[in-house]
Amino acid sequence: MEWIRKLRNSPAAALIFASTLVAVMGVSLISPVLPAVQEAWNISEAQASLLLSAFTLPGIFLTLPIGLLTDRIGRKPILIPALVVFGLSGGGIIFISDFTLILVLRAIQGAASSAIAMLTVTLLGDLYSGEQRRVLIGTNAAILAVGAAGYPLLGGALATVAWSAPFACFLLALLVAVPGITLLEEPQRDENNTNSSIRAFLTGPTSMTPFVVLYLAIFGIFVILYGAQLTAVPFLLANEYQLSSAGIGLLVGLPAISMGATAMQGDRVLRSLTSFQSIALGFVSYGIGLVIVAVADSIYVVAGALLLFGLGQGLAEPITDTALNERAPDEFRGSIMSIRTSVLRLGTTVGPPLSVGAAALFGYRQTLLVSGAAAFLIGVTWFTVRRQ
Repeated sequence: MEWIRKLRNSPAAALIFASTLVAVMGVSLISPVLPAVQEAWNISEAQASLLLSAFTLPGIFLTLPIGLLTDRIGRKPILIPALVVFGLSGGGIIFISDFTLILVLRAIQGAASSAIAMLTVTLLGDLYSGEQRRVLIGTNAAILAVGAAGYPLLGGALATVAWSAPFACFLLALLVAVPGITLLEEPQRDENNTNSSIRAFLTGPTSMTPFVVLYLAIFGIFVILYGAQLTAVPFLLANEYQLSSAGIGLLVGLPAISMGATAMQGDRVLRSLTSFQSIALGFVSYGIGLVIVAVADSIYVVAGALLLFGLGQGLAEPITDTALNERAPDEFRGSIMSIRTSVLRLGTTVGPPLSVGAAALFGYRQTLLVSGAAAFLIGVTWFTVRRQ
């Protein structure tokens, strides 16, 4: 196909995909390391979990200012330094002997990760258009899914050597930054619009309703992903099925398979459905998958339900990125996508405690059942509205 030939001849696309693989390391590589960190530092589970919270929190507040800055000075002057900071702050942890300083470095790394995650999707919108843009955004989501599924296995294996060993992997970001200096294209900008005000866009004739709906969808997607799939489901598998950490890791990674396969077909999906309808079907699939997990009494049924959950993820997550990119004016794309990343980070931060809190009152099966029913109703209602 033509787009494959263009991709092979586009070092920029390859660099963007490599940056995505770097950014997704931050949480998925470290999650299975938390027990080893707890033991090595003789701290509580809550203290060890701060390695994740310290990483995700800065993105909620800093991504929007970074996005505004990228609209002013360009993408490349932010992405390359962000990769360097990500690598050095993450890799530097292996030399630190103070846990508080480790948390500071994780916070710095998290801010850099937010910039990288925002800019990869923004650059795909800047450098490509039409069918090629949709395909590449879907491919980017599939690559993200592969990393999210594979990094926990890598992090867990390295943690058996030493708790700090997984952090050395972050230095790979430097191997992406160095060639990026020469290979990454800086998108052309209309100098007449460089000084345009985001306030003028927000108060102008363009309807903000689609953007608000998409941001709400992104928030819901990541609350469900991090709260239900990545928090409630593992505890359910441990408590109800007595699975080991390795078994839980394999099952939790299953949705990435169906997500990646579905995300790669995003352009075909959008030939038959609007972006909003595709996202709505994603929520329907979330709902059915979670409800089945909640009522299942067989691990094989749970596995099939998680694959269905991943199908929903493939229908919803990359399509929101495509829809935002296609609606965003070029001069404000960085700002608009930075809001997306801030909302995403908020969802990833809120989801786990919300899920655990509900489970403490009602149990994990009931929490998943209610979450699935709510997602299903939202999806069905949204789909019938048939937003354009």
